[in-house]
Amino acid sequence: MEEGKEILANEETVAAEMTLEELQEENRRLQEENERLNKSIKERMYDKINVSVRTMDIFIGCMCVLFVVVVILGMLK
Repeated sequence: MEEGKEILANEETVAAEMTLEELQEENRRLQEENERLNKSIKERMYDKINVSVRTMDIFIGCMCVLFVVVVILGMLK
């Protein structure tokens, strides 16, 4: 009878440890997600595209200038 209680106590301890490990993993995952969401759009874009920051800035600047030129040309016609 005492063996059964001891086994049951061991199973509860293992279940509690697994739950703690699962909670720690969930906490780590949520912290990573929170850090990712706190970044600006520009920083998130840099994380996904494997180019230097300077190259990305030049590209974005050129696209902005091109957009302005297209809008001005559209207004002239």
